[in-house]
Amino acid sequence: MKDVTPKSNLELILKAIGFAVAVVAIIALLKVAFYAFMSVAGWIIPLAIIYFLVVKFSDRD
Repeated sequence: MKDVTPKSNLELILKAIGFAVAVVAIIALLKVAFYAFMSVAGWIIPLAIIYFLVVKFSDRD
């Protein structure tokens, strides 16, 4: 059953601030991860092409 006892304003404010800080921290971590990925994303296609050429023209049977 849902707790329907009234909460104090301080408790509600602390929960709201905690939730806001958690959301901002998650967004910041995702932003850092995105920038880290984008900094190396330009290497993905050239490395894939080099790997493809090495595998295609190697003399391994």
